[in-house]
Amino acid sequence: MPKYREAFFSALIASLDGADIDCRVAAAAPQQEQAERGDAVTADWIETYEPKQLHVGGRTIGLGGARRLWRHDDAVVVGHLGSSLDTYRAIYDAARKQIRVGLWGHIKSYVNDGNPLDLALERWQLRRSDHVFAYTPGGYDYAICSGVEPSRVTAVMNATDTTRLETARDSISESQKLSFMAAHNLRLGRTLGYIGGLDSSKRIDFLADSLERLWALDPDVKLIVAGTGSDAHLLDAARARGQVVMLGYASAVDQALIAGVSSAFLMPGRIGLVAVDALVLRKPILTTAWPYHAPEHEYLTESASRFTSANNVESYTRLVHNYLAAEQSTVGSPNNFNWGFPTIDKMVDNFASGIVAMLERRQ
Repeated sequence: MPKYREAFFSALIASLDGADIDCRVAAAAPQQEQAERGDAVTADWIETYEPKQLHVGGRTIGLGGARRLWRHDDAVVVGHLGSSLDTYRAIYDAARKQIRVGLWGHIKSYVNDGNPLDLALERWQLRRSDHVFAYTPGGYDYAICSGVEPSRVTAVMNATDTTRLETARDSISESQKLSFMAAHNLRLGRTLGYIGGLDSSKRIDFLADSLERLWALDPDVKLIVAGTGSDAHLLDAARARGQVVMLGYASAVDQALIAGVSSAFLMPGRIGLVAVDALVLRKPILTTAWPYHAPEHEYLTESASRFTSANNVESYTRLVHNYLAAEQSTVGSPNNFNWGFPTIDKMVDNFASGIVAMLERRQ
């Protein structure tokens, strides 16, 4: 259970309790890169299990381990994943007895190409489920195109609890910004931010190469990094030359300060829920045309809250350099863009409504 999910599940459980529905959450113990992020949480409504996995030919097949936790329940919501044995067990249980099964996740293949067999199996899973909970409208549309009735699909609008971030954004003073800049030797118009995990999905190696090229173009530009992960060491060279400031795991106040002094956020790798943070903080994300962004990428608007380069280091470096140059020429210009963002309250409402519909649906 990563920390960013704690508020959602806690609120969902309370919402369902109001509808006389008891909800428990089964969470696998964190594995490998997940564990290295150091953001796992515990709560009295979480039942932890050790996931079983089989590694075959470079692929990982999930053998599950959570079935014992739902076998006596009225319904279960499991991950939509072609290689997850627990998902097939849930569908099998639904076929044998009066249990409903919901699938949740990206639904559409976003973060990888997916092999044809997996994709075919996942479409079969969708059609066999009682309800589909898609992160975003893109997944909603994909489920319907795969043969699921619209009444059995909910776009939950995946989000995080942004309350603290909104409060921090609105309460940061100019003196705090100035102190933060002085402490890290930053300059307005020459500072960029990064918020998120530092692992392979974020392409930290690509970011490091881009920073090296940017250093040659403009050594005054600095990047403030908030996050930890297994690939943090790839930024050691940039940190050594004074181009990068590493803050580690950052609080909401730290993130608001980073946004307050930065021109934009860098994210050449996977854009996920950082899209919500960027909208809350009203800063655009500079990214690449990498084909494996997560569904939350859909929340951003090109040339307003997102600027995209071709998927190579040279083009990305040029995008960053040109963006900073253009910003200098438009300082003081009005920005009328609507920075609206999905909220966790609405996500809870959407998910709870889908669960009620699933339970009321006749077998």
